[in-house]
Amino acid sequence: MKTKKSNGVIKFISSILFFLIISATISAQQVYFADSFTEDGEPIGAKNEWEIKPWGSFVYVLLDPEETRIKGNIIYLFVDRLEGDSYEPFDSKAINIGYGRKFVAYNYKFTKTGKYEVYFIAADQTRIAGEQVTIKFEESFINPVRNTSSAYYDDCKITFCKKILVGGETLGVMRSTSISRGGNKVFIQLNNYKPLNTSKFLVDVWRKKNRAFQYDEFVESKKYSLNPDWNDAFFSYTFTQPGDYKFSVYNEDEVLIKSGFFTVYD
Repeated sequence: MKTKKSNGVIKFISSILFFLIISATISAQQVYFADSFTEDGEPIGAKNEWEIKPWGSFVYVLLDPEETRIKGNIIYLFVDRLEGDSYEPFDSKAINIGYGRKFVAYNYKFTKTGKYEVYFIAADQTRIAGEQVTIKFEESFINPVRNTSSAYYDDCKITFCKKILVGGETLGVMRSTSISRGGNKVFIQLNNYKPLNTSKFLVDVWRKKNRAFQYDEFVESKKYSLNPDWNDAFFSYTFTQPGDYKFSVYNEDEVLIKSGFFTVYD
């Protein structure tokens, strides 16, 4: 015959065992932030603090449920960012993983600094596992040493077009226009594929005079402000007369970024 005391002991032991089972289940499911991973899903270079470039950097987010196969073929990645005293929704991704996977690896691009909580949700809305990560800018970009060599802009591209769309996409790329057909205004984009690293740029406009071989007629200079962290920037220019034009763009230290050539017909 069981006493009340023995029943209490059994319930207490059962509670402890249940807690241990739950803890073991939770601890078996881990989230890592890594440089890469092995074929078995083992993280390589895992850490919880990362430095990124101003235009963003990719970090692998790994879910390792160990021996437990993930149910379903879709899993959701949620990214919350610390705002004040609480984590607020920042981003989410639906990941098609196929059936029976033992780990998930998603190459996520962090573009903003801060503290994040990143976690996975199963298709049945069950939270699987999560982890926190801190994102900072690389030290070289916090107090950058300005590049004064024109070699820094070797890969810079200058494009003439009719319009610049939201996000910096060019529309109607062209090398010439006609004033008589209303094409006297063009947009000029610079894309350096890395920070332009200048708070302003200067534009000298030259023109071939009387069909000369050299761009020997100075037309005017323009000055524009920009964010040094931007990879690309653009400005518009309105032509008042036909001719062959040269646009020379310099950074704030008067280092040549790029030159572009454009023809305007009657």
